[in-house]
Amino acid sequence: MPALAAGASTTINLATALRLAGAKPLDLELARNSVRQAEAKYAETRSKFFPWFSVGTGYHRLDGNTQDVAGNITDVSKQSYQAGLGVVAELRLGEAVYQSIAAKQRAAAAGHALESVRQNLLAEVSAGYFDLLRAQAGLQVNQQSKSLAADYAAQVTAAVASGVVFEADQYRAQAQELRHELSTRKALEDIQIASARLCELLRLPHGLDLRGLDAELVPLDLLPPDASIGSQVRRALDHRPELRSREMLLEAARSDSLAAVNGPLIPDLSLRANTGGLGGGKNASTGNFGGTSDFMVGVGWRIGPGGLFDQARSESAQAAEASESILLEKARLRISREVLEAIARVRSLDSRLATTRKLLEVSEKAYQLCRERGATGVGGVLETLRAEEDLSFARLTWFELVAQYNTAQASLRRATGR
Repeated sequence: MPALAAGASTTINLATALRLAGAKPLDLELARNSVRQAEAKYAETRSKFFPWFSVGTGYHRLDGNTQDVAGNITDVSKQSYQAGLGVVAELRLGEAVYQSIAAKQRAAAAGHALESVRQNLLAEVSAGYFDLLRAQAGLQVNQQSKSLAADYAAQVTAAVASGVVFEADQYRAQAQELRHELSTRKALEDIQIASARLCELLRLPHGLDLRGLDAELVPLDLLPPDASIGSQVRRALDHRPELRSREMLLEAARSDSLAAVNGPLIPDLSLRANTGGLGGGKNASTGNFGGTSDFMVGVGWRIGPGGLFDQARSESAQAAEASESILLEKARLRISREVLEAIARVRSLDSRLATTRKLLEVSEKAYQLCRERGATGVGGVLETLRAEEDLSFARLTWFELVAQYNTAQASLRRATGR
């Protein structure tokens, strides 16, 4: 697709719109950032299993009174300097284990949420594209109707001049033409609005004049209208990424609950080790430099807040787990309802399309017969104008229903996790 600039008129097809939908929309970028944050949090929790190191040097000077180990106060003047490597590890093992598991589960939930945003965006872009096609079709129908009305108004005007038609019929025909002129202007507005909304979804330049391919405004068969309701609901519950995301969040909440209950039972570990050189002495002495090392390891349990017998923390984690379980059940009920609504909408629109096909046929025949009858001087102006109105209504209804049907098909695919 060529580079797009504001003010340019560009034709776009559905495949291109869907491809752009996966490129850089803001909602998708937000979801991707959420995934990156969750993955970074998981990496952060894993780092708690590893010690940290320090390398450096230090200088210490003391003059005046100090207290020795026995408790005596003495007057000293001394200095020391050191350089070396230190290793420190303070590991709350139980907390680190469960936090790592929960962070991994939340990262997986963010990945499923990203897929959900992508599917929702594709459905929204499809709806926006078909709305643009519907607006374009509305413009074409109104332009054709306006042309027919103008042609008929000219015939009636000529008949009035020859004295075979009542003068009021001339104004009725002209009024019909003006009504189509108003509808044409409204259709132009609808196209501009639909184009602007599609540009917003796809993050295209402001002011870009998008046009869809008229040939794509035909009924799609993405899913058969008579698909089994039970099978579609089961598929949705098995494949909707929102459910997978909520399930992983529930697992993460369970890990947090286990961390609050079982984590404090696992002892905390601490390790400190230093090695290097130490020198110095009394007054200004700088010698006596030699190797030195220090090592300490400890095992213990925390009691109180954040540790053993912290009932408030356990109850908070269990309440959070219960909330996630409720949210998961609500999501299941909502998704089942969305599938049922989508199937009902597709079936209804499929039936209405079949009726509208017949409406188009009879409206076209009625209009042709009225025009032929009027040409012989037998038919009335009002019946011809009414037949033209019926034909225009049938055409507009057809394209409106096709756009709605295609949008409903896309919504059904999204609802079932396709």
